[in-house]
Amino acid sequence: MTTQDHYKTLGVEPGATLKQIKKQYRELAKKHHPDANRGDKKSEEFFKTISAAYTVLMDKRKRLAYDRSRTATGSRRPRRGASHGKGYREYRDPYGYGPDDGRRDWRQEEPRTGFYEEAPVDPGMPTQGFDLNLMIDVPFVTAMLGGKVAYAYDKYVNCAACQGTGGANGDCRACKGKRQIITPVATEVDIPPGVADRFTLRIRKQGGEGRNGGPPGDLLLQVCILPHPRFKRVKDDILTEVEISPRLAEAGGPLTVQALDSTQTVHVEDGTITGEEVRIAGQGAAIRWGKKRGDLIVKFRVTDE
Repeated sequence: MTTQDHYKTLGVEPGATLKQIKKQYRELAKKHHPDANRGDKKSEEFFKTISAAYTVLMDKRKRLAYDRSRTATGSRRPRRGASHGKGYREYRDPYGYGPDDGRRDWRQEEPRTGFYEEAPVDPGMPTQGFDLNLMIDVPFVTAMLGGKVAYAYDKYVNCAACQGTGGANGDCRACKGKRQIITPVATEVDIPPGVADRFTLRIRKQGGEGRNGGPPGDLLLQVCILPHPRFKRVKDDILTEVEISPRLAEAGGPLTVQALDSTQTVHVEDGTITGEEVRIAGQGAAIRWGKKRGDLIVKFRVTDE
């Protein structure tokens, strides 16, 4: 399988400027956009191809990496036994706006509650409480910027009726001689800014209570970031898709957009087409649980009037 030449695809020279690349892409995109060629599979596939090329060549880092691999591919012979299928593969939407991103819904799996125990050798010796492995739903904006989330769960605590002894002859009616009972508890969980989906938060000493004076276990919460109707995370950046009118797309002008925690004004260039983007620095997700933030990426979609 041959590697796609992004420069030939767009019809520009390898040393073309960003302005030249954008101009050429716009001309091709207007001609082959799916909205202008409904039902034409060839135009649809070609539009995907030029979009992939444009995505690489307009990004400084991606273009540099592509130029290096392009030079290496043209100057090196493949090693014996090496795979010939490497390189740039079929185009995929870098922001996952496709109908299926290939992930299964892990939230539907049965959670591990951690309600299990092993009988101690000596029933009277201090025993540490067990850890609880649960999941917590976190709103999208809270996960990106940090905050608190109210959380309720069940855990084992020492029976108050018998003080955790099970009764003189194991006849405590409250715990039926088991010395502990399951009870609901509520707490507030601190969500670190920029936390990753499926990251496990460890909350010390919030698990099951220990027996005979033993220390409590920990609460382990796997983060489940809830989807947002307008925003999508791309590493430390936040992507939002905004509709603009054909008049604004053609003439250009200012546009107010909603960010995670503020409103921002961006400038729409004249001649903007569907799929083009602008970046607003410092309006994305928190980076490494700190105060620095990624960017907000505004992706335009021109509507039909």
